[in-house]
Amino acid sequence: MTDTPKEDKAQPPSPGIQAVTEAVSDAGPQLDLWKELSSGRGEYRLRRALDVEAIGVIYFDMSGRIIDANNAFLAMSRYTRDELLAGDLTWQRLTPSEWMLDSNRAFAELKARGETTPYEKQYIRKDGTRWWALFAAKKLNEDLAFEFVINVSERKVAEEALGQSERRLRSLIDAIPQLVWRSAARGNWTWASGQWLEHTQLTPESSMGLGWLDALHPDDRKVAMEGWGHAASDGAISFDCRVWNPSDNCYEWFQARATPVEGDGEHLIEWVGTFTNINEQILVREALRRGQTELEQRVAERTIELQQAVEALNTEASDRRKAEEQLLQSEKLKAVGQLTGGIAHDFNNLLAGISGSLEVIHMRVSSGRTEGLERYSEMALSSVKRAAALTHRLLAFSRQQSLAPRIIQPARTVAELEDLISRTVGPSIHLECRLGCEDTILCDPGQLENAVVNLAINARDAMPGGGDLVIEISHHVIDGELALLRDLPPGDYIGVSVTDNGEGMAPDVAARAFDPFFTTKNISEGTGLGLSMVYGFTQQSGGQARIHSKPGLGTTVTLYFPRQAGKETVIEGKPDTHETPTAQGESILVVDDEQSVRELMVEVLEDLGYQVIAAVDGADGLAQALSMESLDVLVTDVGLPGSMSGRDLAEKLRSRLPELKVLFVTGFAADKSLEQATRQPHTRLLTKPFSLDELSRRVRLLLDQKHNLS
Repeated sequence: MTDTPKEDKAQPPSPGIQAVTEAVSDAGPQLDLWKELSSGRGEYRLRRALDVEAIGVIYFDMSGRIIDANNAFLAMSRYTRDELLAGDLTWQRLTPSEWMLDSNRAFAELKARGETTPYEKQYIRKDGTRWWALFAAKKLNEDLAFEFVINVSERKVAEEALGQSERRLRSLIDAIPQLVWRSAARGNWTWASGQWLEHTQLTPESSMGLGWLDALHPDDRKVAMEGWGHAASDGAISFDCRVWNPSDNCYEWFQARATPVEGDGEHLIEWVGTFTNINEQILVREALRRGQTELEQRVAERTIELQQAVEALNTEASDRRKAEEQLLQSEKLKAVGQLTGGIAHDFNNLLAGISGSLEVIHMRVSSGRTEGLERYSEMALSSVKRAAALTHRLLAFSRQQSLAPRIIQPARTVAELEDLISRTVGPSIHLECRLGCEDTILCDPGQLENAVVNLAINARDAMPGGGDLVIEISHHVIDGELALLRDLPPGDYIGVSVTDNGEGMAPDVAARAFDPFFTTKNISEGTGLGLSMVYGFTQQSGGQARIHSKPGLGTTVTLYFPRQAGKETVIEGKPDTHETPTAQGESILVVDDEQSVRELMVEVLEDLGYQVIAAVDGADGLAQALSMESLDVLVTDVGLPGSMSGRDLAEKLRSRLPELKVLFVTGFAADKSLEQATRQPHTRLLTKPFSLDELSRRVRLLLDQKHNLS
């Protein structure tokens, strides 16, 4: 049995195989191998070897003409066998011009030595593209040679890509300021960047292994090697060291950092690290450390100086406080003098009217002349009412008056006063009320009425020849700088403004307009308490009063009240003043430490038919109340001697008698809790001085009411 297939025996040998066979037959007995190949069996094996697709084989003569080629080479060059057999295909045609010199040199070597040294070159394909090949040629005889060609294009592309990557990486390394290096596991360097070589002026050879340690400060070499000692457990390398800089002839601080490069299976290949210059940071840190000591010393010295200065300032402040206290005392005495002088002037006038009227009555009664006594009693009562009004104004200014605040609509209050104000200011004043704002506030409606009327009268007096008077209710949002300017907490406010176009006030006059007993009117025309009363009432209601005035242009006084949510409280109407309230068998307890006031109240209530018991203080009142069979009304002064006030007495009695009616009587009510107490059911407040007729009406009103009058 033969290895040669029958169909192969019938095939004629290729020109290349034929040429090889002839060359072998002429070569002599030393080429037994080629003789074997020339046999039928050998030719088959040779042809099978030349058909390997990975290796191209060509046969060419000494002129360079390609006589034959295997299929692998034809695939590489993209020529057909017909084009090969046409005889126009040469190795010169397949060689680029830039490779022609090297190819001629290899061809000369082939002719001279019979073979070429293997080398790589580019070939040109039929379509003009190129491929890289590794080739080696050998002569078969003087006229014929063959060449093995291996396509290495993919390897060359990979090598070129790798080269580009390495060039890019090297460019990147050359661009960064750090000194880059590569090392084996125990700190033996295998490569150093140009920055390292330039900075240390070491050669690449002297830096390899542990030679790089020569550039480190001797005291830092141990630290560097200790960093390598911890590398395996830490998974990183980090240490600071000083590196020699020959250019500046000094050591500079660097921070060393390195990370491992691992292969498959987490096998450590090498370390890649950097040296980063931190010399400036270290110098700054050392400077800060040195400066800290100096700073602490300077701070200590400065602290002593400041302590001495503080002591001097404290001494100066103490002296200034003493001077300010003396000045304040002087101003207080001046203010008290002005206040008491004004009060004394007004009260002396009132007392003169009262005492004079009473003396005339006394003389007439003593002489038996009783006709016309009503005239003098009315004069005395008039002076008493004026005195009461004066005390109310003083209390309003000092924000100590008793108020009965309710939720009201100031627009409605002003609307009800419009006719009264119009008649008061007279026909020469044109009154305009702008009452579009219907928001509510919490204040004493009676005091608001007095304030608006008072401001309207002041405006009338500022326009003796007539003019325009505007009363306006408006909403204001006050916050930020405006709140500071108005001296008010930020929030929503309702403004009650009274504006005239009269004479106006100079700045110094406007600044004192709210001062007590300050007035620009003649002594007989005003007490100087009107605006101070308005100011005190507004502040006591949680608001603020402000004046804006210019000489010749007029004045605006605005009262700011905090806006309140809720509906206006409906106030029960007062009883008809012409009705004489009479008793219906009710019992009343009257408690007051002032004997004359107590006796007068008891007498007038008894005259009306009430059963009245009197007490001088809270303890006495409690004992009297517990002894009474029934008690309908408690009339008590708020300020009683002893530990029990009138309010305490009312609370104790109401714990036993929940339906007890209480009328508080006071001449000084600066107690917020009392104002809250008066808002309770069946409770009212009567301010001294009061008329006995008003006392009787208040008692009757309490007895007749069925609902809370708050």
